[in-house]
Amino acid sequence: MKNSFFSLLALLALTVSLVSCGSPSNVLDNVEVKTVVEDEDVHLNFSANLNLGAMSFANLSIPIVHPDKQTTIGSVTLSSQLGGVNKLGVSLNVSEIADVQAQEARLPNGSLIPLIGTNQTITVDIGSGAKVYLTVGTSVVALGVAVPIKEFDSIGSTLPGLNVFPVVNKNGFIGTAGVFTGLQSGTSGIAVVADISKAISSADIFGAQYGVLAEETQDEFVQLDLRSKQVSSSKKSKLDSLLLNLSNKRTKLTVH
Repeated sequence: MKNSFFSLLALLALTVSLVSCGSPSNVLDNVEVKTVVEDEDVHLNFSANLNLGAMSFANLSIPIVHPDKQTTIGSVTLSSQLGGVNKLGVSLNVSEIADVQAQEARLPNGSLIPLIGTNQTITVDIGSGAKVYLTVGTSVVALGVAVPIKEFDSIGSTLPGLNVFPVVNKNGFIGTAGVFTGLQSGTSGIAVVADISKAISSADIFGAQYGVLAEETQDEFVQLDLRSKQVSSSKKSKLDSLLLNLSNKRTKLTVH
């Protein structure tokens, strides 16, 4: 059981603990989503707590800039707090992002985004390869963030093309958090994606008329891919070893 514990801890680089029956707990913890209306704009606040073992985020705030207007419409924050909790947060004016054209999006390593899959998605590049994703259908809203981690470059050069994203239900939100890897520098890191439909609707983002437009464009068929993304046992073992090495060094994780 000890080997199993350390293997899963290294593989996911997220919250893992042993319970009495020997099974690991959910890896995505304390998801919170709130919305506030200010000057008729809807502001979304999302946060997820991650435990990276002995690794920790270097505190950082990355502005989210509208790709066309070049105005700041939010931010992504990474922070390390007492008790080994690492927080990834998103603050976003979703009313401002509503005019950005949706299209099929990818993680920085070129893979489909967990949960979101092939659905049309609003994507905003926020620098250093990091991206924010917003997928909206008539009954589905999903938010995602992918952040390349400089210290994961060595993992990607050894084990490129991996995507490890277990899907869980936490606090009523279906979500996933995990590791993606790529061969090139800046294409390996951590991503968090969650179905936030119970906290915000398409009408909040696009207005009440969106339902009619969605029917015309068939956006009502947006469905999330709820399958967990896993790897083979041999690749899992190699990834375990590399991530555990970073954890043992108490590595401070920085954005590329």
